[in-house]
Amino acid sequence: MGKKQKILIIGASGQLGAELTQGLWNLYGKENVIATDIKEPNGILTTGNFEILDVLKQKPLFEFIRKNEFTQIYHLAAILSATGEKNPKFAWHLNMDGLVHVLDAAIEFKIEKVYWPSSIAVFGPTTPKENTPQDTIMDPTTIYGISKQAGERWCAWYHSKYGLDVRSLRYPGLIGYKSKPGGGTTDYAVDIFLKH
Repeated sequence: MGKKQKILIIGASGQLGAELTQGLWNLYGKENVIATDIKEPNGILTTGNFEILDVLKQKPLFEFIRKNEFTQIYHLAAILSATGEKNPKFAWHLNMDGLVHVLDAAIEFKIEKVYWPSSIAVFGPTTPKENTPQDTIMDPTTIYGISKQAGERWCAWYHSKYGLDVRSLRYPGLIGYKSKPGGGTTDYAVDIFLKH
């Protein structure tokens, strides 16, 4: 039997986080998974371990990780596409500095695995639209897409430089019913379920 896993979820209140938190609680037990966000929990998140945590505050983040001896981090906190266009500099700040804080913490505290979601927003209007290959033209036109593309390169660099096990998927638009829309391109579709 392997080492006991202790998991931190950052940005757990979003559409991806609410579902992922529940799945990880089922896999590892609520006592081994701590969900965090900058806002108070609602819905399913009120039934397990939850803490307020701001990924942009590096010192408290590092102290929280050190104190809890996490083995895995799921970093989900981000400003999404539609909201990011309204305040691009803050979107870049949160999306990039938050990620780098997590990657630095993973190195310092020898975290076994980091998961950070990317997005199909890394692509752009000149990307081949059919059978899009993994390595292809990426010319994102939103600050969200630009930050996801840069984030992919940061993750690759930390893996190459430090051997950090950092994993990612390029998600398409996500739709879920357990949290309110968060400023992404699928908000209208989610809003339909919540209001009707």
